Amino acid sequence: MFWLKVYKFLGIVFFELFKFYLLISGKSSEFNSLRMGSFPDFPKSRIWVHSVSVGELKAVIPFIKELKKRKYKIVLSVGTRAGFKLAKSIYGKDASVFVTVIPFDCVKTVKIFLNKLKPTAVFFVETELWPLFIDECKKKSIPLFWLNGRVSDRVFKSKGIYRIALSWMIPQFDLCLMRSLEDLRKASLISSSGHYGNIKGVCLGDIKYDKPFRKPTLKRSDFGIRDEKIIVLGSSHEGEEKIAFSLFEKLLKKFKNLKLIIAPRKLERIEHIKKILSNRKVLNWSNLNKGNKEMFDVLMIDEMGTLSQIYSIADIALIGGSWVKRGGHNPIEPCFFGIPTIFGPSMENFREVAGDLINSGGAISASEYELLDIVENLLSDDSKRKEVGLLGLEAVNSRKGISKRMINEVEFLL
Repeated sequence: MFWLKVYKFLGIVFFELFKFYLLISGKSSEFNSLRMGSFPDFPKSRIWVHSVSVGELKAVIPFIKELKKRKYKIVLSVGTRAGFKLAKSIYGKDASVFVTVIPFDCVKTVKIFLNKLKPTAVFFVETELWPLFIDECKKKSIPLFWLNGRVSDRVFKSKGIYRIALSWMIPQFDLCLMRSLEDLRKASLISSSGHYGNIKGVCLGDIKYDKPFRKPTLKRSDFGIRDEKIIVLGSSHEGEEKIAFSLFEKLLKKFKNLKLIIAPRKLERIEHIKKILSNRKVLNWSNLNKGNKEMFDVLMIDEMGTLSQIYSIADIALIGGSWVKRGGHNPIEPCFFGIPTIFGPSMENFREVAGDLINSGGAISASEYELLDIVENLLSDDSKRKEVGLLGLEAVNSRKGISKRMINEVEFLL
């Protein structure tokens, strides 16, 4: 395949360029060393699970827990610094789970990695698919699975090289465990368009429903908050902070003690966001965490990995990425705490989950122009707010057990 030859060549070029960059910049670290192929001695004969970053890592925690129950040993790899940090904090002292970083998808590093690891089976999570790893796994007859498989609308509609690569990659999997029927349909159409073979796939649901409940570790008093109402905007993208702040300003006319908490998807945008909020008292979460309990109007979450617990103290949760064309983020997290959840029209990345929550009455879809009336009504009616939150919690709890069903489906190949 011509595209795969080109991909292999480009992989070598980028590998050498990044190697040179590290040499002249002096930016050596454990993360970069692992990316470049300086691997430790892996424990052998383990199942390899790869999730790229924090969101995917949190999603596979219950899946890994179920594997451990069945006495399997796991190597868990990630692809970002934030994911590596979180994985080490969760599994650093767990003898059943070895944490590492996936190397560059380059011929040299792929072969070294797989020869050292010798996995008994491989699971790639959601959209994190790498052609050379898939190719080498097939050559070595290693069982290969696509876990919680997801195909975005953007990829499905594209005509580029990734679409061609995907049409080859999908048939290579021994089984594709797709998160929704829509994802299974799109993967099947992409697979059949490439003439490399058909998908071997099933839909058992989204493993994000299996996220273990964590008792809230935060209290409103930690924020110096007592009776104030709290709106949390989670995983926001550029343009959504303006929408939330405009909503906040209008609501303050009726709800004098209202607080807004913003957790941007990208922390490097925080200083830019603060300029939008210049006429309000803004406090960073990291400062509050150090014991600074001065009053604030807007709290800015400037640390990764805290959003889930922040949702637990909210009165209303707004899901970022849904009022701009980013496909939305996970609406399940606030529902775990019984928090009324609202998202915009762009929820393509969680279409089936969003539909389930809306149909259950546990979440609301609202355009930018509908937000004010919906949020105002919920803030004014404590019983309605509680009802919506409980319906969301019931919807999430009723769909648990997906990780167990997935392992049952593939265990004969492990």
